[in-house]
Amino acid sequence: MSGEIPRCRLCDADESQQQVRADSVFGGFAEHKFWQCAACDAVYLYPVPSIEDEKRFYAQEFEKFMAVRSKGERDWSNADAHKQTNQDQVTRRLPFLQEYIHPEKKVLEIGCSTGFMLDAFREAGMQCTGVEPSGEFLPYLRKQGYVAAELLDELPVGEQYDLITHFFVFEHIRDPFAFLTQTYGLLADGGVMIAEIPCVNDPLTSLYDIPAFEAFYWSIAHHYYYSPAALAYIMEQMGYRYRLVPEQRYDLSNHMHWMMAGKPGGQGKFSDVFSEKLLHEYRESLKESWKCDTVFLYIWK
Repeated sequence: MSGEIPRCRLCDADESQQQVRADSVFGGFAEHKFWQCAACDAVYLYPVPSIEDEKRFYAQEFEKFMAVRSKGERDWSNADAHKQTNQDQVTRRLPFLQEYIHPEKKVLEIGCSTGFMLDAFREAGMQCTGVEPSGEFLPYLRKQGYVAAELLDELPVGEQYDLITHFFVFEHIRDPFAFLTQTYGLLADGGVMIAEIPCVNDPLTSLYDIPAFEAFYWSIAHHYYYSPAALAYIMEQMGYRYRLVPEQRYDLSNHMHWMMAGKPGGQGKFSDVFSEKLLHEYRESLKESWKCDTVFLYIWK
């Protein structure tokens, strides 16, 4: 496949509208690249890993892969430690979810890992179900008392949910249109689906020239990297009522650390020097310009 120019995996635009966005893929092989489509703005992995290789990766290798990528930011050594080191994620996400968290409502989290978000939903009185393909995390979820399935197809037939969430899952999905069709069908009337998705406009790749970040950012675990324009293209094709909300997870210290040291781990490093006002204004400026690292996607039924 060396030298082959693909058609867009998202919109099927022809080869003339494709160009390489990243020629090195973390965890991939020499032939793997991320291509960007001028027609729909999607950034996609090509060649595409086989379904069999992908299933084996998530069942047997994902935790080790993520431990290498996280560089100690999250503890992937065991389920309890993973849950504990993700409590900050719960705190950060809840403001984006709070309006839709109600006692007795049914929530489904897809890709729920160790259930740290499900814990917050359960504490609020919601009826919780999870989907998790990990060979380690799925048994752990069940031991915690959650109804949990390995695949969406294994959920009870006819069950519908008032709230469906998935955090940093959509970029892993091979066929986003089929996935959205299936998950939208699981939404109850009046329900909402909320997804947190990495934004390819991340300033570390769209504003700054940091070779070490380029070598780190583009992951073999992702089928796509989405811009707001690419997400809007998908939503318009599906005909959904939706909203995109910008979010910036990583702070100015993290960005400075990448520039100086060429590696992750700088979150909050200079918080004793940078004022709260500076940090806030930097974050808000990135969000306002959509040069941010994350997008929240809301879909209503």
